Amino acid sequence: MNHALKFPLQILLAKNYPVQFLSAEPLIEKYRNGTFQEEEVAPYFMAYVILMALASAFAWGEMTAWSFASGVAYIMITIFGVLHLKKQNNESYGNGFLSKYFTLGWVITFRMLLLSVPVGVVFVGLASIAGGDDALEPAFAILTIAYTALFYWWLGELIAESNQAPS
Repeated sequence: MNHALKFPLQILLAKNYPVQFLSAEPLIEKYRNGTFQEEEVAPYFMAYVILMALASAFAWGEMTAWSFASGVAYIMITIFGVLHLKKQNNESYGNGFLSKYFTLGWVITFRMLLLSVPVGVVFVGLASIAGGDDALEPAFAILTIAYTALFYWWLGELIAESNQAPS
């Protein structure tokens, strides 16, 4: 197998958990029987975030060099960001991973939303002064990349903190 394909396939295809693509029946049976293991969510979650990153990176507007570069960066940061979150969660997609992702991720998302207004105004203002309209697209690309990386880093910090024993 091509080594370039081996790494992403190992991320998506869990060793012990076959992924269901069309039939939900095996999953429904596992839920009914109480045999679905929390770790089994890994390939589904990774596929979901990759598809969401693809959709949000390439579904809007005209494709330019800057939008393509930021889209590719967004997808790569998402993949490695989720792997970072797993590492921060004691190398596990279990241990309440999804609960932490959604609840702590919501807090980070809201914090970043509050930060985005002043940062965006300053960043776009500086880009407009420095290069006019031609500087806005690179500014947005850089801002998107920075915010995505910050999101995964910050969420990883909170996930790691949630795994520490109470003091």
